[in-house]
This record gives sequence, C-alpha cells and structure tokens, in this order.
Amino acid sequence: MGASRDAPDSGGAPPRVAVVGAGISGLTAASRLARGGCAVTVYETGRGPGGRTSTRRAGPDGAGWQFDHGAQYFSAKDPAFRAIAEEWRADGLVAEWAGTFGALDAATGTFVRETLEGTKERWVGTPSMNAVAKGLARRPGISLVASRRVTSFEGGPGVGDGSWTVVHRSSIPPSGDGNAAPEPPRRDARFVAVVAADKQAASDRSVRAYGEDPPMASAAAPAVWEGMRASGQTPSFALMLAVKKKGRAGAMPRLFEFQGATVAGDDVVAWIADDSSKPGRPTGEPGADVTCWVAQSTPAYAARRVKAMATVPGTAPHQALLNEVAEEMTEALLALAAKCAGGSEVEIEIAHAAAHRWGAAFPDDGAVAAAAASGKGCLSDAGRRVVGCGDFCVAPKIEGAALSGAAAAARVVEMIADAPAASL
Repeated sequence: MGASRDAPDSGGAPPRVAVVGAGISGLTAASRLARGGCAVTVYETGRGPGGRTSTRRAGPDGAGWQFDHGAQYFSAKDPAFRAIAEEWRADGLVAEWAGTFGALDAATGTFVRETLEGTKERWVGTPSMNAVAKGLARRPGISLVASRRVTSFEGGPGVGDGSWTVVHRSSIPPSGDGNAAPEPPRRDARFVAVVAADKQAASDRSVRAYGEDPPMASAAAPAVWEGMRASGQTPSFALMLAVKKKGRAGAMPRLFEFQGATVAGDDVVAWIADDSSKPGRPTGEPGADVTCWVAQSTPAYAARRVKAMATVPGTAPHQALLNEVAEEMTEALLALAAKCAGGSEVEIEIAHAAAHRWGAAFPDDGAVAAAAASGKGCLSDAGRRVVGCGDFCVAPKIEGAALSGAAAAARVVEMIADAPAASL
C-alpha cells in the first residue's frame, strides 16, 4: 500500500489521518495507513485499545486475574483475513485455544462435545485478548490518544484549506460533587481524512449521556452517517468470575469440566468459558490460586435489564446495575453448574464477581449492503474524505472488523491520492 504522498507545502510531512475508535477495525485501518506512509492519530474513549477485544484485570494485586470479557475467540475463514491473522500469529500476538468445547443443554445439564468434523480453529490474543490491539497500536506511525471522546469535527473539504480538525474532551467521569466546570475541549488540526471506527460516534448515546449531538453529525458525510445509524445493535452483559482452586478442606471442584460451551435454553446465560485455559494466561499456571470464568448473557436478558434501568457508565446508578447483574448471572451460572453435576450444589468459593455492559455487542446487518456498495466493506464519502468501518459493515465478528478496517484504509489511500495538496 503506497498511495500516500508527502505534502509539498508542509516540509515533506506525511498525510495525517484521524481514526476514531481503537478496536480491531480502527487499528487495522490505522496500521495499514501507517505502513503506507501516513501519520495516524487514533482516538479512544476507553483507557486503552481493544474495543470488544478488551481485557479486564482484577485480583489482590489488581492485575493477576484477567478476563476476556468481550470477544472470546476468533476463527479465520476468509482468505484475506487468514493472511491478517497469520501476520498476528507471526508477531506473537495470537495463539490457538485448544480444549473441550460443545453445547450445554440448560434443561438437562447435558454437555455435548463438538464432533471431530465440527471442530474449528479458535484463536485468541496472547497473553490476553487485547494483545492484538495493543500490538497494532504500537506500530510506527500510530499515535494513540486514550481516555478521550471525540465531540465533533470542524473544517473539511470546502472549508479553509480543506483539512479536518478533531475536537475532543476527556472521557474520564469528573470527580467531586459534579459542579466543577468541564475542561475546555482540545482541537487537533490538519487531518486529510477521518475514519470513524466506533459506531457510537453516530448514535444518540452522546445526546443521552452528555447532551451533545453525535460527533459524526458534524462531519456532514451523509453516506457514512446514514450507514452507521442504519445498523441496529443488541446489548450484552459479561460476568467475570474468579473461583478459588483450594479451600480450607483442600482442592475445590471445577465449576465446569469444559473450556467453552454455548448454552441452549437458559434465560440468562448464553456462553461460558474457562478463561484460564487460554494460552498465556497467568491463572492457567499450575500454582495459580483461582480459575477465571467468563459468562455472556442472552440478548433477551440484556435487553430486559437495560430497558428496566438505563444508566450512564461511570455513575453510581450504573454501578448499582452492574452489581445486580453480577449477582443474577452468578446465580444462573451456579444453577447450570448444579445441573451438570446431577442436581447437586457445587461447593465452590468465589473470590471475585463483576459484570460489564456492552451497549452495542451484536450489530445487525443494516449497514452491510451500503458498505458493500460504497466501500467494498466500509462506508465511504469521497467528497468529504470520511470513512466509516467496523464489524457492522461486514459481519459481527473479529474477522468482519478487520476486513472492514482494511477496506477503510484502501478507500482513504484513494482519497489522499485525489486530495488537493493544501489539505494534506
């Protein structure tokens, strides 16, 4: 990819591109653009890169227990993505997750192991799921700006020199009594193009949470705006549970005998995983004191809980919701474990239980057709030099996110080639 060019009026500086969202899609786009000679700034609302491949840490030292509370693993079916995944493997960012997988019948407690013919490759980041995002964010030419939420875009083609300015604020909730004045926004200028890789940038969440218009509204790129809003989304909750391996009477039983299972017929739990069984996890070592489990909720349960109590992350009501969900999901998980054990209560000691809410865990295919038409896997507005990408443009998986990010990078290269020198 070598279509980028130096700006003749800026001392040979590389074209600058702004990417909103440090998930797999945004960082795939960023890494490809940086490799092609662009200077890329990636803005991330969270404390670090990862998006739905993030990893949560807990434990006595605050780090020894880790949970992949978003994407659990990925498979590589598309040849183009297999090439991307092989690159990650060669860089030591991913490894294959082996073990016992299958389906759990919630009504009977029967676990059916997947057949040899049905066995598929399961790849995970190592030593944690966010290793891929961290590795991409460290690549030369990429600058990660974390804990910042983009609030709007200024300028763009047809205004001044035609370059974009990104306006952003801290995403860390203010401390104190809430009466402190918010910090003034910061403005980063001279971007030739914008890549929106966070679907929330076009959602009404900013209206509900901050009383502000969605940032993508200010980009005035209808093809991207409408496409991002056309894709619906389903929330999800993740339970993170650390179970002690030893109790006062000696070794404790395992919660489940499998490494991963889809759950059929339960109102609350849809997926269960032994996170400690993934390669490179500290709690998978022989001397570890806990086993880390992750359970994902059913879409129906998440929708009920979110509808009953809509909250803003970082607030006391939101934490209260998460505490209630953690308690309910733990109860449901233990009930499933009892059924697997023949109806007997499983004697375990829980060292840690917490829940996380994903507001847009499962996007639908509302934007796929538009993305295929305008950007071959991304949403594109060439006149505004704005691109939208994410798994919602291809398929709601890591594979879809990466392929959309690659498509976005290719479209930006084409836009840079056609951009006037003054805006570079």
